[in-house]
Amino acid sequence: MEKVVVPASLLKELHKHLVKVQEVLATLEELMDKEGIARIRRASEEYRKGKYIAVENVEDLERVL
Repeated sequence: MEKVVVPASLLKELHKHLVKVQEVLATLEELMDKEGIARIRRASEEYRKGKYIAVENVEDLERVL
């Protein structure tokens, strides 16, 4: 049996891109679902009405809490 050496940096890079692909697939799945579209529309409307706050990073989250 032969062994193949794969650099850790390559594995990390592949994992990072795999996570992005999974996020895209999850988004597409949500957009293909009628209930998913309804949830998105409801959430958008609630956001416009100021019913919840969106944060972009940990610092924003800490500030809000």
